Amino acid sequence: MSLRWGFLGASRIGNALAPAMQAAGHTLVGVAARDPARAEAYARKHGFARTYSTYEALLQAPDIDAVYNPLPNHLHFQWSAHALEAGKHVLCEKPFMLNAAEVRQLMALQRRSGRIIAEAFMHRHHPQYAEALALIASGELGDPRTASAGYRFTLNNPGDYRWDADKGGGALYDVGCYCVSALRLLLGREPVRVGAAAHDRLGIDATLVGWLDFGDGFTAHFDCSVEASGGQHLQLVGSKTTLSMDVPFGPHKRTAHLDVGERRFVYPPSDPYEVMVADFGHAVQANAEPRWGLADALAQATVLDALFDSARRQEVVSLPAPETDR
Repeated sequence: MSLRWGFLGASRIGNALAPAMQAAGHTLVGVAARDPARAEAYARKHGFARTYSTYEALLQAPDIDAVYNPLPNHLHFQWSAHALEAGKHVLCEKPFMLNAAEVRQLMALQRRSGRIIAEAFMHRHHPQYAEALALIASGELGDPRTASAGYRFTLNNPGDYRWDADKGGGALYDVGCYCVSALRLLLGREPVRVGAAAHDRLGIDATLVGWLDFGDGFTAHFDCSVEASGGQHLQLVGSKTTLSMDVPFGPHKRTAHLDVGERRFVYPPSDPYEVMVADFGHAVQANAEPRWGLADALAQATVLDALFDSARRQEVVSLPAPETDR
């Protein structure tokens, strides 16, 4: 289904989403930004039909079907809620919300609105994940024994909101969420206990190391940082062989490799954002949950809550059974 999109903010990540939406056959109607000059430049660059000086004005546009929300993390709930109340479908950047309580509130709003809302985790739409899931399901790896993931980079801009705790900054929200999401996806279940330790810098978790106990003796580990040399990895070790990805979280238009034992799968550069947008459009057309819907977003937020709690209390935190009611 071709959707007519409005963007809340002229964000950097939107530079990847805008062409993906056009490639998926969707239409870019409007972009709202508090800086009119920036909005105009953004609209010219990507082909938006018009600009808005306020987010409220964009949400009232009758010819906008769906809204993309890439605003700073602390604004995800507020403006996603306003968009649903205005009758718009919503694609919200990761982390979807700041905590599970906000996700539950969005779930209630979504029920009342009848609109579709989803978390924009593009990595899950790359073909290497479908291949990995098929290999795991086939039993080729054997029984899972352990797993590890990592995502690190250096955030040099001191004015970036990701250095601000009040705006949802920190490594876990920014890049660690990818590690948690991928481990949950590949293992097909939720952790029962978690542990974490963080290096606090300027009030945020600049580096965080965590572990996830998935039960049955299986534990996965991950690390994330906004103050370390760059890199990413994902590895799942089974009783028969090992699966690894070299660009599990940033495969956008890059060659990616999936190694399973002695075999290597090579994926030419592709655009998982386009696949994500197409999936969202299909969900809207069918009035159905996207492939990964609100139940997944709630489970993800619950794990992140527990990891923050563990790092703060410096103790292991047990998780409740996953909620299944939407």
